[in-house]
Formats: sequence, C-alpha cells, structure tokens
Amino acid sequence: MRIFWLPFVVVILLVFFLDWIISSKLWKTGKRYARVLSVLNVVATVGTMATVFVMLGTQPTSKSLFVGHMATTARALLAFMLVLIPKLLWGVFYGLGCIKWLRDDFKTMLKSAGMGVGIITFIVMLLGSVSTPYKVAVTRVDLDYSALPAAFDGYRIVHISDAHLGAYAGDTSFFARCVDSINSLNPDAVCFTGDLVSMTAEEAKPFVGLMSRIKARDGVYSILGNHDYAEYMRMLTDEEKEADVKELCAMQNRAGWTLLDNSSTLVKRGSDSIAIVGTANYGDPPFPVYGDYGVATQGLKGVFKVHLQHNPYMWRKVLVGKEEAPLTLSGHTHAMQFVFNMFGQRWSPASWRYPEWGGLYSEGEQKLYVNTGLGMAGPPFRIGILPEITLITLHRKK
Repeated sequence: MRIFWLPFVVVILLVFFLDWIISSKLWKTGKRYARVLSVLNVVATVGTMATVFVMLGTQPTSKSLFVGHMATTARALLAFMLVLIPKLLWGVFYGLGCIKWLRDDFKTMLKSAGMGVGIITFIVMLLGSVSTPYKVAVTRVDLDYSALPAAFDGYRIVHISDAHLGAYAGDTSFFARCVDSINSLNPDAVCFTGDLVSMTAEEAKPFVGLMSRIKARDGVYSILGNHDYAEYMRMLTDEEKEADVKELCAMQNRAGWTLLDNSSTLVKRGSDSIAIVGTANYGDPPFPVYGDYGVATQGLKGVFKVHLQHNPYMWRKVLVGKEEAPLTLSGHTHAMQFVFNMFGQRWSPASWRYPEWGGLYSEGEQKLYVNTGLGMAGPPFRIGILPEITLITLHRKK
C-alpha cells in the first residue's frame, strides 16, 4: 500500500512536539498519577503510530488474508486518530493561550477550554466509532414529475449505496439488520449504487446469502463503484484485477441482483414503462472514466429514466440539461463520514470536493439524490451521519 511519506513525517513531528509539552507539564507536577498519565500518553502515541506504520508498510501475500489485514489497519488508524486529534485541538487552544499580548485571565480561559474541547472531541469520536456506525436511518423522499407515466404514480424505490463490506471483517449482523429494514419498506425496486467492497471481492463472500434475501417487486439493480474494480489492490496484476471484478459481478448475479454496466432494463406496468439505467463508474479527475450514458440509454428515447451512477460528479458534468435524465441516484461521498448539524443546517468536509455530497439536489425537474452510504471506508467511524437507507417515492405531478 502506498504511503505518502512527507505528510506522515510532518504528523509524527507534530505529535511528538505536543506529547513533549503535555508529558513535561504532567511530570513537573510531581504527583504520581500525573506522572503515570505522562508515561501512558507517550506509550499510547508510540504504540498506535507504530501499529499504523507497520500495517501500512506491509502487504498480505494473498487476497484471503487481505480482508483481516484491511480491517486491522482501519482500526489501528482510528486508534491513532483518537490519540492525535484531541491533542491537536488542545494544542491550538494552548498555543492561543501563550500569546503574550492577551490578558492573563483570557490566556487561562483558553488553556482550560482546550482541555475541555479535547475531552469532548475524544468522547464524540469514540461514540462515532462504537455506536453511530451500527444504527440505520431511513430517509423518506417524495419526488414529483410531470413526465412520470401514470401507472408509476406511487412507485417505491429503495436506494442504498457504499456497503464496503470488508469493514465488518466477516461479521454479517449489521448487514442483516439492513436487509430487514430494506424489506420492511416493501419496495417496488431496490437500487444499489456501488462500492459493495473496499478492496477485493473476497470481502463480499460471507454476505452473498444475505444479499439474496433483499426482495423487491421488480428486482434489485446494482452498478459498480470505484472500489469495486480492485484498483486499490496494488499487489495484483491487471489480469488478476479483471478476474476479481468478474468474481464480484458473479456474486451479485448469484444473489439475484441485476448488474447494469453501461446498460439498462425496462420496468413495465401495463402499457407504461420506465427504464432503470446503470452506468459504470464516472471518476472525477484524476480517476478513470468508465461510465457512458449514451451507450447505456440507446433505444430509450422518450422513456422516463432512473439513472444509477456511483459518483455524483457525473450528474452536473454530463446529465444536467438532458431532458431525458430526470432522476439520478448516486453515492460515493459518504459525506466523508462526518456531518456537522446545527440550527437546521448541515455541513460536511465532503463539500470541499463535491458540491452535491448528500441528500437531494435539483435543476428544474432534474433531480439527484446522493445517498451517504451504509458502510465505512478508511477509519471505521461516523460522526453526525448515520448509515442511510433511502425510500424514494415517485409521484406523477398533477
């Protein structure tokens, strides 16, 4: 796995600088418990940092070993973040409290506030790793279209995305609860918008039986996301990566899912029909572009389309302005697994890269819904954003 050395070295130096300040102050108190804390502080930093370094610097010799290795690496990275981020925030406040021209009482307040912010941050991050990722939120969205065929008024689509099954290291209990939640919504169709796995098809093997339990009147439709192409498995040759993708596609087929890869299918109600269109992943720069909306929609002129595309980048880049692309369903962003909610407003660092990062977006009658995902990529935490199942109900505009 590739390591970006310069940021890694900068982080190491910053962490040790903060630890030197913290530990020296604790040690100077002369109290036994404070000196024990100073030692534990250094041990926690060195231990988590060394674990991350070793895990990132090693590569399993086979795909079967990679799932456990990936899950362990993610947890080690989370532990390191739990040690690092509260200290960084404390360091910011402590640094502000050292500015000479500030009043002494204000300096004291800043330093005390830094301690409180650090403790609160640690608690929020801990809850975001042990509780939030295993609760599911069902979001209900009603969409009105004048072009929707009358027979599809009230059509129910369950939209899910970004399962990243490898994050659970073979534990199927959470995904089983997701399946039960999906089925309880009595959908007409279930649409999965990519990233079933994080690195390799091996992650999905324990889950195929559960995948086959997802039921909908008109079936389950899926596409591939950027993680589903085995592109992050640098140990594999191009031929092995291609075989891995075929294996993942075969698992979805065995589960009864209809995989749409720059292709489409018609859903009929009497003489009326709509098309479910799936395009391969459309990467934003510098990632590769596989999706081709023109190929996927051949022969569908005048048909109402529900378009599945993993990356919401494609919506504004390709689809906005096309009258025959009324609804696009995407995922990919995860809202970076962090959302700040206050006074009815939502913000995520994902907005720095993706203008459409979570929820519903509209341009005239064209709409995009970005599902923020079921699973996790990277450190296993979610803060301010629960795993999401979206129930979209289509209505014919009167």
